[in-house]
Amino acid sequence: MLAPSKDTARPPQLYLADAGPPPNTAPLSGSLDADVVVIGAGFTGLSAALHLAEAGRKPVLIEAQDIAWGASGRNFGQVVPYTKHSESHVLKTFGPVHGPRLIEATGKAPGLVFDLIEKHGIACSVRRNGLLFAANSEAGLHGLQTRSLFWQERGAPVEMLSRGATASAIGSELYPAAMLDRRGGTLNPVAYAQGLAAAAIRHGATIHTQTRVTGLSPAGSGWTITTAAGSVTAATVVVASDAYTDGFAPQIRKSLIPMRAYQLVSEPLSDNLRATILPQGHALTDTRRLFSGIRLHRDGRLQIGLDGPVFSDGQPYIDKATQRVQRLFPQIGAINWQECWSGWVSMTANHYPQLVRLAPNCLGALGYSGRGIALATLCGHELARHITGTPDTELALPMGVPKPIAVRPFAAPMVGGLMTLYRALDDADDRRLSRAM
Repeated sequence: MLAPSKDTARPPQLYLADAGPPPNTAPLSGSLDADVVVIGAGFTGLSAALHLAEAGRKPVLIEAQDIAWGASGRNFGQVVPYTKHSESHVLKTFGPVHGPRLIEATGKAPGLVFDLIEKHGIACSVRRNGLLFAANSEAGLHGLQTRSLFWQERGAPVEMLSRGATASAIGSELYPAAMLDRRGGTLNPVAYAQGLAAAAIRHGATIHTQTRVTGLSPAGSGWTITTAAGSVTAATVVVASDAYTDGFAPQIRKSLIPMRAYQLVSEPLSDNLRATILPQGHALTDTRRLFSGIRLHRDGRLQIGLDGPVFSDGQPYIDKATQRVQRLFPQIGAINWQECWSGWVSMTANHYPQLVRLAPNCLGALGYSGRGIALATLCGHELARHITGTPDTELALPMGVPKPIAVRPFAAPMVGGLMTLYRALDDADDRRLSRAM
């Protein structure tokens, strides 16, 4: 199995070119003291560092590669107001106190992201125009209707679209219905991360890139982070490296399963074509079990999430992705794919994110299951709140301890079998959907 921390591929040129140059940072050299040391310059770590700096702390952030190098910079770019599970599942899993609190916090998480973008003037190609979720099956339609009703009863701008309205919004007659959630949107994840980093620096944070952590050890009541060329001693540590965590925090690595996810982006479509595909500028996801995101960039590039080998850096199923796009948009004809990339999605045993206490004054967050922009920003915010005085009982997520996944050594065959089953079930749903058109 390829180790995520050994991944040498850069984030996609699609994002890097649009994001522009990152803020100036440098590798760590020598010894430093800090209030808080944060490990990982993805959404979680950057959100934590920014919110800590705004609260008057002086965090030092350490990143093994560059800003947004890992999962954050390879994200699909959707800002989603949900976890992977239904609201009823959240309530059953987290109970009457944390269940409603988590639902409310995740529903407001896109607002947290968009407010940070506006407050700090982050240029990240943001579109705050909502997300489309289309019904790929009868079960999927029922789930969307249930979710829509749940949020409508709470005054959220969520609605079910008729077949005609769905066809108009998507530019395809494939789906019988869709849910439009106007709280969500899209952005350039690399540019968003770089904007968070620049804002954190302006507020007093220090960021050291190209600085891999080699050790984490107690130092009095605090901790010392060691690297090849220096060290940082701080009262509190935040481990925010998620699936890309190296050997310095084995508790994190044992409590998640990193899975490979793939994306493709096309050459710009013609003006005539782009006017007929997602014409209202929404990103689209459907209720299939595997990756299904599709979005159209302002320059006419079509982006799609797809699956492939889940534990190695193999070739994704490009032909299958092409067939899906052509089935959804028959007018598109041949597709010239320009760039393909992949990254590691961190999956916890229950597919929920976790706030964890690794040891006294050593905290972490992990497990976003592909919903990293909103959830990771939220978790970084919650960690900062806790460090600055908010008790465990008032956080959006309960603060727990890492829970090792007992079957992790057997993940490859188990997950591989499950993915094969999901592909077969999705294919069966697709055939039924086509017959029903």
